[in-house]
Amino acid sequence: MKYLLIISWFFLISCTSQLQYQTGISKFTNQDYLGANMEFSEALLKDKRNDEIYFARAASRSLAGYHSLAIADMNKAISLNDSRADYFYFRGYFKSQLAYHKSAIKDYSICISKAPWFAEVYRLRALSFIEVGDLNEACLDIQEAIASGDTASYSLQEKYCSKKL
Repeated sequence: MKYLLIISWFFLISCTSQLQYQTGISKFTNQDYLGANMEFSEALLKDKRNDEIYFARAASRSLAGYHSLAIADMNKAISLNDSRADYFYFRGYFKSQLAYHKSAIKDYSICISKAPWFAEVYRLRALSFIEVGDLNEACLDIQEAIASGDTASYSLQEKYCSKKL
């Protein structure tokens, strides 16, 4: 009986955290990023080991302009699940929003090692390379992005790499 009560209690906590997570997703979809952040925070009080909730809260925090908090949430999500390439992609993106380009490059590189077919990450890493003044690496990434189908990289190639080709 005691074990049934404990299992029921954990199930109830899980259900309430999922309800708040879904409410947060709804608010996020409606561009209520601060409301989504509050719902995700409530869900995390009940389910502190859920990397997807940290990821969702990071996205809502970033879109609300709180990039440092978004990075902290991505750090937690990655500590719970370091197999997801998209976590490194978004942490790199959040870092680049704060001009932490060297650190963003490291995250983009990890993302590429996990998902080399992810075309957009090459462009974003190229932009960070441009910001730190490494046009050679930037142009290599721009070429890789174009080869992978990222048409947004053509203008970067024209602007930064035309003399290098």
